[in-house]
Amino acid sequence: EDKLFGYKATHEAYVLVKDKAWSERLAKYVAYLTELQENLPVEDIYKAEKPGTDAQLNAYDVVYYAGDCNAGSKTIAVNLPNDEEIQKSKGTRRSQLKNAMQAKFDQILVPIANELIIEEQRKNITFEAFFGNTMFHEVAHGLGIKNTINGKGTAREALKEKYSALEEGKADILGLYMVSYLSEIGVYTEGELLDNYVTFLAGIFRSVRFGASSAHGKANMIRFNFFKERGAFTKNKNGTYKVNYDKMDEAMKDLSKLILTLQGTGNYEGVAKLVNEKGIISKELQVDLDKLSKIGIPVDVTFEQGVEVL
Repeated sequence: EDKLFGYKATHEAYVLVKDKAWSERLAKYVAYLTELQENLPVEDIYKAEKPGTDAQLNAYDVVYYAGDCNAGSKTIAVNLPNDEEIQKSKGTRRSQLKNAMQAKFDQILVPIANELIIEEQRKNITFEAFFGNTMFHEVAHGLGIKNTINGKGTAREALKEKYSALEEGKADILGLYMVSYLSEIGVYTEGELLDNYVTFLAGIFRSVRFGASSAHGKANMIRFNFFKERGAFTKNKNGTYKVNYDKMDEAMKDLSKLILTLQGTGNYEGVAKLVNEKGIISKELQVDLDKLSKIGIPVDVTFEQGVEVL
């Protein structure tokens, strides 16, 4: 937790119960990792690495959290291990914590959407889209580039304490790209693609509330401000937001390219500039966030857990 270059992790533990039916639904996506990597919206040199294909993608109900995952914002999906060599040679286990996700969707995301998303797009806020966006966020950690193209070592080493925020931003934006790509080729068929885009925007409001100190919080602010500049959404006079699908699709590809290029070149100064310029909450956005707090929408869920509750 000392944030020193992001080299150290804090201990945590989960007790999970596998949801076999949902896990079977997810298994098919692992087969597309190589194709997804090859079609990333960036120059070939930044996608030359082959993702580990011995990957596991499963859904679970979580019954106990301890340590770091129970401190601060509660985890809803896990992608481990973080070690780059293991990721490349073997892959990772990606665990979707479905009941924790459902709780955040029902108690936080839907109430936020009812306040901040334009009325005619609220039907596009779905649990399937929230689950899909979160799941592909975790899958996207395995895509892109782990080692710099200019001899600066791994992206994690080159970007030091800036790495985590950029990596979370990469996973978010590439997760949306993956949903979009798999929908286009007819593999992902969970509702309309617009559902994922509108739910993605509502998800930014949810995550931004964790604040600037967390990697996820910074990543969300960068994306929100980038999308705003590119017209990916518009704000109406009544304070609600509307997704502009085509512009959001374009902005998604541009931001994916920017992040992958920064990682691939180990551009520490470039990442610092991006975080300083775009990793901030504007006064206008703060007003919206304050409104959510005033009406009592929680920032996060808390757990009553243990053997007695179970």
